[in-house]
Amino acid sequence: MRTAIDAFLCSTLFVAVVLPHSVRCEEIVTSIAPPNTSASLQFRGTSNGNLSGNTSVSKVNIHTLLYPAHTTKVLAHYLPWWGASSHINIGYSSTDPEQIARTFDDIDSRGIDGIVVDWYGKGHFTDEAWQRSVPIIKRFPRLSFSIMIDAGTFKWNRCMNCDLTQTILYHLDYASAKYLSSRQYLRYKGKPVVFEFGMEGMGIVDWDHIQAAHPEILWVHTHRNGFNIENSAGAFLWIDPPPNPIRLAAADTSQLENFYRYARSKPAKIAVGGVSKGFDDSLAEWAKTKPRYLPQSCGATWLKSFEVLNKYFNTDRQLPFLQLITWNDYEEGTALETGIEGCVIVNARLNKHTLDVLLTHVETVDHLELYEQVRPNAYRLIQRFPASTITIPLPQSDYGTFFVEAVGKPFFRNVVSAPILVPPGY
Repeated sequence: MRTAIDAFLCSTLFVAVVLPHSVRCEEIVTSIAPPNTSASLQFRGTSNGNLSGNTSVSKVNIHTLLYPAHTTKVLAHYLPWWGASSHINIGYSSTDPEQIARTFDDIDSRGIDGIVVDWYGKGHFTDEAWQRSVPIIKRFPRLSFSIMIDAGTFKWNRCMNCDLTQTILYHLDYASAKYLSSRQYLRYKGKPVVFEFGMEGMGIVDWDHIQAAHPEILWVHTHRNGFNIENSAGAFLWIDPPPNPIRLAAADTSQLENFYRYARSKPAKIAVGGVSKGFDDSLAEWAKTKPRYLPQSCGATWLKSFEVLNKYFNTDRQLPFLQLITWNDYEEGTALETGIEGCVIVNARLNKHTLDVLLTHVETVDHLELYEQVRPNAYRLIQRFPASTITIPLPQSDYGTFFVEAVGKPFFRNVVSAPILVPPGY
């Protein structure tokens, strides 16, 4: 065990002498795998696949799942509508400045580059939330943001006596003046990028007229048909599972394949990829009679979506943007805020002066960490090991209590073994 003088030396920020070889300055933590997301601690999880707010989520950088030497900007699809009466209670409000700051801090900590704001237009609850967010996101200068004008603007927030085209222009004029001049607004080759979601389901849109009114904007449209809209800047992938009463064991990736294959044939257009952990909108008010479902499969869906993307893009054909679907849509079971269940179990057994380690679902694990309990509520990080490690050497010690943590790949839940007791004189 470390002596008091060792602990003093290791806690000193400026040490002018070389520490004795016996002194090891490993990290001391008060808890292994504590809750570390921006979700509410009161959130208990949901039946459609969202983990609780007290989950410990891997903060391994999201970019590690992408192909080598990529230049892709990773964007989180963000829904600022929580706290409105029309949605379920997840324990926080999107208009709460403290919650907004926690959210941006969490997003930033996972290596995400920006946010796509699902927006319902001027005067809507989502606009109130984003107005409060803009001053706060300035504290996170690495993060960009962009506006996605949702079809909900026409369903519930159209301007008086306006058709679909006029409604889009009405809200776009406002967004352009209010948000697009921000230094943190998402740009591609110097121009601001604006997304639209689901407008093709609302009727006929005169995109030529809209583009002529705002030639400075690059429009990116829903699904692969966005590549074919005249003057469109590109298209983004969105998961759209069909109504499926039979819960399949594995996700169908044909939609991803089709999008990326088509995107490769349109090299002049912006392709925005998409990855998700799964989908289950059975809690959404609009889908209760015909819920759609895409299985999570213990994280296989998440990893497979990256595998498909990496098959079609590389250093010779870069993917400009990747959208995470979604940061916090709890009603559709896609919320990544509270992480992904990898179904990992960590079994560690004492074997002389080593630990024999057995993991389930090792493919979802980034690495292992060995901890020693040094006193109540204090744990020393001894060493990190590759996820494939099956034997971990114990430090020289008369006795102690040890734990093995399986730190997940990006967004997976971190899992800790049961305590391993090394008895005195062992």
